[in-house]
Amino acid sequence: MINMKLKRKTFKNTIQILILSTFFLIPSAMFGQNDSRLHKILKYRPDHYKLQFSGGTAFLSAGVGYSLFKEHLDITGYYGYVPKSVSLDDLHSFTLRFTVKTIHCNITENTEIMPLNIGMLMHHTFGNEYWVKLPDHYPKDYYWWSPGRNFGVFFGGEIRTKIKKENAFIDKVGVYYGVGTGILYITSAFGNSTIDITDILRLGVGIVIYR
Repeated sequence: MINMKLKRKTFKNTIQILILSTFFLIPSAMFGQNDSRLHKILKYRPDHYKLQFSGGTAFLSAGVGYSLFKEHLDITGYYGYVPKSVSLDDLHSFTLRFTVKTIHCNITENTEIMPLNIGMLMHHTFGNEYWVKLPDHYPKDYYWWSPGRNFGVFFGGEIRTKIKKENAFIDKVGVYYGVGTGILYITSAFGNSTIDITDILRLGVGIVIYR
């Protein structure tokens, strides 16, 4: 019961944050020039918003983040959800994802493709059964890994197009994919011939909105 309440609270708080973050999609031009305090707040609004399906971290993930170094690095925080219909239980998670966009190619005046994105992520699953610190009822060093927090690597690509309309709420819209795996999957595969490559790789697809 306590675990269920914790999951509901985590879900509620995360949804509230995501809804609040959509406010930051509104361009500064919509506000009066005298709203100096509000303009300072809007200065730190996220650069992009993402919605992702699958990918090895959740069934569906929603994220916000920042683009740095002339859009060659994305840092995105995702809230992820796995429904009980496709898992043993409803799962809620948080993923911090770093994406390096190594190549930018303009294929038209308003369309850009990034064919080789690479990166790493940290994934945390909420719930008592997904511990990070080894519970006391296990002997010391019984597990070298934790089910609650994992790290992974991935590669993928993205294509996006610029919205031409002046003063539009959205600057660019794109679609992306990523193929990744967890460090735990990789280490488990060594010396175990029963684990196929398809068992350790996960495909995720998503859409991204740039403000």
